[in-house]
Amino acid sequence: MKYKGFYIDITPDDHLVRSDSNGNEVICRGFSFSVYTDEAKKEKLDEFSAAVGYEILAEDIEEAEQFAKDVISCEDKDFRLEQPALTM
Repeated sequence: MKYKGFYIDITPDDHLVRSDSNGNEVICRGFSFSVYTDEAKKEKLDEFSAAVGYEILAEDIEEAEQFAKDVISCEDKDFRLEQPALTM
């Protein structure tokens, strides 16, 4: 997926660790995300995950894509600052 000039890989993940309301670790299903600055996906900028029942409501690719867009939009300024400056 491409969004705001970034390339995002979205992979189903059934081993995401989260904490329940009692502080116990639980294994969840969801998605893992890798954000790249280039189409060849050689320059990884960030990675994050979203678990069903925590960051997303359902195990649905459209919801995963929207979550990725929301994270990119929130972090866009920081992402832009982290990218190497272009030289001419």
